[in-house]
Order: sequence, then C-alpha cells, then structure tokens
Amino acid sequence: MISKRVRDILVPIADFPRVARDATVRDAYQLLRRQHTSGGWRFRHMLVFGEGNIVVGVLSLQDLLRALMPDYIKASLAQPYPPGTGDDASLSLLWQDSFTEQCRIGAERPVSGCMTGVHFTVEAGDPVTRAAYLMIAHHVHMLPVLEDERVIGVVRIVDVFNEAAVEVLRG
Repeated sequence: MISKRVRDILVPIADFPRVARDATVRDAYQLLRRQHTSGGWRFRHMLVFGEGNIVVGVLSLQDLLRALMPDYIKASLAQPYPPGTGDDASLSLLWQDSFTEQCRIGAERPVSGCMTGVHFTVEAGDPVTRAAYLMIAHHVHMLPVLEDERVIGVVRIVDVFNEAAVEVLRG
C-alpha cells in the first residue's frame, strides 16, 4: 500500500523551473535549455507565475513547441477528427519551409498565450493516491502542491509512478 503523502515526494518550488506570466517564449526556452544542459532532462514542465507570486499556469514542452506553429497548423489541430489522420499531416511540410521565421515570431510571444491553466492542485498532506487519481482522471503530468494556500512544490507523474513501482515490484 502506498502510504506516503505528497509532501514526501514533491519537488520543492525552489528547485522547479518557473517564469513570469509576461516572460517570452524565448525566455522559457532559455530556462529549460539551461536546466537540461546542466542537469539532464529532469523537467518537462515549468510553472508560470502572475502577480502576487500566484501560479497561473503550466508550460510543457508541447506547449512551447506549439507556440512555434503557424496558425494554419494550429487550426487544423483544432478540428474534430484526430490530428494526423487526414491531409493535415502534409501541412507539416509547409511548416518546414517557414520554420526559421516561425521560431523568430513565436519566440517573442508571451508565455501567457501558450500556457495551460492550472485547474487541479493537491495539498502537501494528501495521499499520493490522490495525486495519481487526479493525474489519470484529468490527463495531467504535474500538479502544483499547496500548503496553507501557498505553492510549495510540484508532484510529477514520474514521482507517483516511482512510488507505485515500489509496490508493484515488491511482489
């Protein structure tokens, strides 16, 4: 039985990458690139903070790549059929021709325009199984951890998986 609490497996907020809401996509790329160069691919998300040091969003690697896409590809991804099943996959070839320009344009956009809002959090004292449930039910890979209504860290799906692995492999 997983008996640990979220506080036992969280990544402290001081160790987690974060940017301000008005930072640019370039700023976010620089921060994650620096983190990855110095410590490997430990983080695949970053928190976005607004005024009053309040978490307002999450940026994933997918969010940052999507920020570089031209509008015609973003529009095709919003179609009701599954992406990649129609002619939309050929649009990626058009993107190739303008990729450098799209990177230049996308780099100057604010991260607030490409972040995902924070809809779910866990408390530091919650059981790890609550974090697992929220991640599975809502298809998220990371949750901010609160204590006294203040973000003190994050719990990642890999942290929850590692706790489950201990139980599964115990036999």
